[in-house]
Amino acid sequence: MNKINASPQAMLIVRLAAAQAPLHWQLFAPGEPHHETSGRWPTDDASPFPALAEQYPAWVLIPASDCAFHSLTLPAGLRKPPLQVAPFLLEEQLADDVEATHFALLHRQQAQCEIVAVQRQKMRDWLARCESLSLQPLALTPDVLALPWQPPAWSAVQVDEQWLIRHQPWGGMAAENVWLTELLQSEAEEHVIDSYSPPPAAPGVWREQPAQTLLTLAARHPAAQKLSLLQGEFAVRRRSAQASWRPARYAALALALLAGANSVLDHRDLARQAEAAQQASRAFYHRWFPTEKKVINPRLQMQQHLQTLTRQAQHAPLVDRLSALQNILSETPGIRLRALSWDAAGNRLQLDIAAVSSRALEQFTQRAQPRFRVRPGDMITKPDGIEGQLTLEENDG
Repeated sequence: MNKINASPQAMLIVRLAAAQAPLHWQLFAPGEPHHETSGRWPTDDASPFPALAEQYPAWVLIPASDCAFHSLTLPAGLRKPPLQVAPFLLEEQLADDVEATHFALLHRQQAQCEIVAVQRQKMRDWLARCESLSLQPLALTPDVLALPWQPPAWSAVQVDEQWLIRHQPWGGMAAENVWLTELLQSEAEEHVIDSYSPPPAAPGVWREQPAQTLLTLAARHPAAQKLSLLQGEFAVRRRSAQASWRPARYAALALALLAGANSVLDHRDLARQAEAAQQASRAFYHRWFPTEKKVINPRLQMQQHLQTLTRQAQHAPLVDRLSALQNILSETPGIRLRALSWDAAGNRLQLDIAAVSSRALEQFTQRAQPRFRVRPGDMITKPDGIEGQLTLEENDG
């Protein structure tokens, strides 16, 4: 489990839902309650959310409906860490392939371990969304674990069209409104349920509590941050190690995204999308260089920033590789970069891309191979093209 300071700190609490659904957010500012505010993004006009995302670290709640909670008893005498053996011991209980599953340890008491399993692709998608929103996640926590746990009672709260129920110390359930009755009828006995939303007409002994939202409950129980999925390959890296790369990384990422967005326009309705894409490019540029007032060609100006950074960091291989990647993207129409990360331990770039066709993907691979070893990951064929992951490793010679 991640070690997080238990003392409350100012932070932005965010609950992610479906990719296209507005997210709920709340600023938690202990000692300064007059600064606390909340809302939904992007439905609120003139919302302070973008500025707050830049200013405060984020505690991100993710849907428990995408998580599977497991209790695991380690074999006697086993000395390996629980997360090394969990994939083998839980394989028959998993709905997904074990290689595509991420495991996180929520709690351990001697041989008894509480594990949460989630698709690796879900983790990538959530972190990519955090990146796009400028969120700096302290923790990714299943939303149901932000509810109080006061046994023997369960606790429940309604979020939009879904009920969250915490019925275990290290696990919970999520049900759409229309399925709540059926879910609770499957229980062998009726349970006492403390409800922080108006109680529904459903099985159980419902005790109405003072109304609170999920995010308010989370703010009252900040220690739940310790129950985080950011472990193993998704662990939070030391900020000091990344700080020196941040300007180059952001500039190169922005440039690559701009190049990808511009190239994919070759295959879309230019008359309809060109102006919108140009506006988005300017907005993206202003985000990283807010002091510059005059933006004529954001792609060219971003490239100039990258060249400056390269001159300032002659021995910085990451800047050089990102520059090479940008050139490959700009030369390959039909490729869009959805997310980008740098695996310092593995010395490789990890790309989440969308290609308009298999031919475009093949062209990108061919152009990258003189510089990189290209290792494909999971690829999904869709009506409008191909989406998936690629890993680029530096060629030795």
